[in-house]
Amino acid sequence: MAPGIPLFPQGLIPTVSASSVREFARPWTGHLARYRNHQNDEHLEALIAEALRYTGFHLENDLSVSPYWSKVPLARRAALLLFLVDRGVVIRSVAKGRPTYEAPDNAVLWATGQAALASFLVPTLEFIAALQSHRCRSARP
Repeated sequence: MAPGIPLFPQGLIPTVSASSVREFARPWTGHLARYRNHQNDEHLEALIAEALRYTGFHLENDLSVSPYWSKVPLARRAALLLFLVDRGVVIRSVAKGRPTYEAPDNAVLWATGQAALASFLVPTLEFIAALQSHRCRSARP
């Protein structure tokens, strides 16, 4: 796993302690940094739960073929998704009342240019490819 991407504790979001939720958000220094110091833990928990659902429902098929992603906890997928959102590499938006995450074409270039991700590059690229594949399937009429 890449430095700075924490392991999310096992279990359901409502049973996770406030300190564990805070640990999940600790590496956020960009777009999601405001959640790190937010006074209302429910907002942070909701964001994490949303990322867990998205990676579990929308990316499961693409990631299940990966030797890495097929074996790691769902929480690690959510941690990477939110890390990429924080860095501005993945765009979070809401379409038809539902959250969506998109990795633009330049996301691969960004990932390959990050020295800190070198040991985690293949799983990161697989994750970005899953996001892009989901976007293509969703865009079909």
